[in-house]
Amino acid sequence: MLLETMSGKGSEVGGRFEELRQIIDRIELNDKIGVCLDTCHVHDAGYDIVNDLDGVLSEFDSVIGLDRLKAIHLNDSKNPFSSRKDRHEKIGQGSLGLDTFIRIINHPKLRKLPFFLETPNELEGYGEEIKLLREAYAV
Repeated sequence: MLLETMSGKGSEVGGRFEELRQIIDRIELNDKIGVCLDTCHVHDAGYDIVNDLDGVLSEFDSVIGLDRLKAIHLNDSKNPFSSRKDRHEKIGQGSLGLDTFIRIINHPKLRKLPFFLETPNELEGYGEEIKLLREAYAV
């Protein structure tokens, strides 16, 4: 089972890593639980993956553990940093910017994880985003 990071809007839980940790700790078979990090959600929740990806990953590791990170939802954000909203944007067209995604997909602690596009797009647009990301992926 995967928990997903959330943006912290309204009454939802999971906008802070500590909230996810509390959920994990209350699950009887918590060794079966992993986390999916959503790039728009963590940005909108106030984790600065644009300027401090290493710091965010370090905090995630100390609170939850990088061994629990199982997947990444890739999506840009229509919102400014720490907006507590959840409005996905196409890769490179929002406040995260293309350089952030290049750092994420090539980060040594993340590059072996599965990445899932979760952008507002159509099939042709998804193809263009996939091509863009593949070209940016350092082999």
